[in-house]
Amino acid sequence: MEENKTTQKRNHNKEGRVKRICLRIVKGILIGIAVLFSLTAILGIGTYLYNKTCFKKEARLIQHKGEYVEVDGHNMNLLIEGDGEKTLVFLAGAGTPSPILDFKPLTDRLKDDYKVVIIEKFGYGYSDEIDGERTVDIITEQDRQALSKAGVEAPYILCPHSASGLETMYWANHYPDEVEAIIGLDMGVPEEYDYMGADWDNLQPEDPKETAKEMEFYNFWVYDLGLMRYMNAKDIFPALKSEYLTDEEKREYSAIMYSKYSMGADATINHEQWFTENFIKQMKDLHDGPIPDVPTLMFVTNDKMFEPLMRNMDNWLLIHKNYIDNISNGKLIEIDASHYFYTEIPEEVKAEIDDFIKTLD
Repeated sequence: MEENKTTQKRNHNKEGRVKRICLRIVKGILIGIAVLFSLTAILGIGTYLYNKTCFKKEARLIQHKGEYVEVDGHNMNLLIEGDGEKTLVFLAGAGTPSPILDFKPLTDRLKDDYKVVIIEKFGYGYSDEIDGERTVDIITEQDRQALSKAGVEAPYILCPHSASGLETMYWANHYPDEVEAIIGLDMGVPEEYDYMGADWDNLQPEDPKETAKEMEFYNFWVYDLGLMRYMNAKDIFPALKSEYLTDEEKREYSAIMYSKYSMGADATINHEQWFTENFIKQMKDLHDGPIPDVPTLMFVTNDKMFEPLMRNMDNWLLIHKNYIDNISNGKLIEIDASHYFYTEIPEEVKAEIDDFIKTLD
């Protein structure tokens, strides 16, 4: 009897110790979660305040360059330099925050021989932010209005970077008398979407408001809170490490970049990603339509950024070769550099452009 009581007491004490240990573990976990939550909150608040403080300082770095013209009731910015016989019109790739500073390493070397125009589409550089769709037809018509109001007469040698190649194709097909030639700076072409799985015949339009809602979590952390400041922007926009821009110009480029991207889904730049019914129609027309047969010089890089989109880098080169094969006067130059190669080797690019333009006379 005594032994049973002793055994029960020992079991009771053992169970008590186990319960106390479990309670301590649970308490430790809860404290850990609370500490982690508190540290996250502190880090978030600190990052947010730091981001807002930076915006105030960076606003002073942004100094307007170029001239404004009114297009559709808003200010669109252009930089016009040089007075050469040929007019080169530069069109920035999607999302490039400061086209004027981005193209500067190259245009500084071209402006002594040509008239050079950099168009900053709405949402880019010093141009206004606007609402609404950003499809190739809308963007092209606004570009044409801006040039006309600025007194820049056609014909033009269009110099598109990246996605602006699509606008350039639309421009050359609809207004062939305005386009003397095309100089493609690793420009996008409709065939690239084949490798991304786009089926323009069956693709369903997206509601921009729904798309924005889906991006709210990402936008909050990256843009609103300011985590974008911890990303390596120099790898995204190589102009920020270009030896051909001054430190002051690089700081201004960064200021413009953070200012634009801090708007998240509301930024005009991001409206170009709206897969609306009109966007799908425009892309299908470009995909199924003709390649404009105008003299074309095409620079194509081997930037690895295209590998996940194109399955392999050979396909990025292939689609541009296919494009050139449909042109009676076309030349393709392979470049071992980044997608923004003109910020890295502007002298070499300028020499190739000079040689190409000589063939137009």
